[in-house]
Amino acid sequence: MATANRTIKVGVIGTGGISRAHYNAYQKAGGFEIVAVCDKIRAAAVRAANEWNVPKNRIFTSYNKMLELDEIETVSVCTYNQAHARPTVAALRAGKHVFCEKPMAARLTDATAMTRAAKETGNILQIGLHSAFRPNVQFARKVVQEGILGDIYYSETAGCRRRGIPGHTFIYKKTAGAGAVVDIGVYNMHEALYIMGYPKPVRVSAITADYLARQNPRWDAMDVEEFGAAWVRFENGGVMVFKISWAVHADTLGPLFFLGKQAGLSMSGPTVFADEVPKDLKKLAKAEGAELDPNPPEGMTSIRVGGLGGVDVWTAQMTAFRESVLTNSPSVLPPEGVLLTNVIMDGMFRSHATGKEVTARNPEL
Repeated sequence: MATANRTIKVGVIGTGGISRAHYNAYQKAGGFEIVAVCDKIRAAAVRAANEWNVPKNRIFTSYNKMLELDEIETVSVCTYNQAHARPTVAALRAGKHVFCEKPMAARLTDATAMTRAAKETGNILQIGLHSAFRPNVQFARKVVQEGILGDIYYSETAGCRRRGIPGHTFIYKKTAGAGAVVDIGVYNMHEALYIMGYPKPVRVSAITADYLARQNPRWDAMDVEEFGAAWVRFENGGVMVFKISWAVHADTLGPLFFLGKQAGLSMSGPTVFADEVPKDLKKLAKAEGAELDPNPPEGMTSIRVGGLGGVDVWTAQMTAFRESVLTNSPSVLPPEGVLLTNVIMDGMFRSHATGKEVTARNPEL
């Protein structure tokens, strides 16, 4: 039986750069101890073990061997995108809870296998989508849950780097699976889905591009997209426009906002737009310790929400994972919901390849 005072023993699979972020988050959240490390490159595993004071007999090049350790209760999967599925599924089936770095996977088949393994084993699977823990995102989700917006019929979500193509494993299909869409696009795509309560996508029309990378010899070997945009139709009748770029001739691709039948919501602030201040918004703001700043322009009402404070999102997501493990409760970012990002991304790449709108492939779980 889990107790609030015990330390959760962690094994890390993949000891590249992102594993340091996991280690730091574990330290800040507290209640975790890294007791084993695994990397296919032994020197990398040894280096991480030395940094994190992991015993030499707990250094592995085979994650299956590491998973035989009974003392390990949770696993951090910090491999490149295309290598998320196998260790995650293996860890879940070995009786471990898993914190997997984003995206869940690059391929829908892999993400489906991971979600099914979590469901079948009853073990916790949390994906490292830390932006969901930003105070304005958390507040916006509650605004939607309280019905303040009414039915959402249209939304837009965008992320933009003007010149921000990364390197290494991120720019090759062999290791990353895809480019900007799965690397950074998964953050703003998931934020929108999370806020709206994970509506089911049914149709996708999309474009991806790599025109700017093709103009620079530095990116000659790159075989993934630098830009992606999609029009997504949901089962509930709503629509979402999604945009993301590593490289683009623009300084912004727009804000994240939601249009509901009763009110609108912009993530700038955030700000709620309505004909009058919704009573439920006043109650929610009071309960959350937030402040409302009504400033009606020309007879309309825009209510800016302040006082939400700041949060270290890496620590927040790891704290949430710790509490799920200690209480044996589902992740606050359910894998079934996160899987929808893969459903949409799969639709995007198929739509671009065919030049047509496609039916979203929602797997049976």
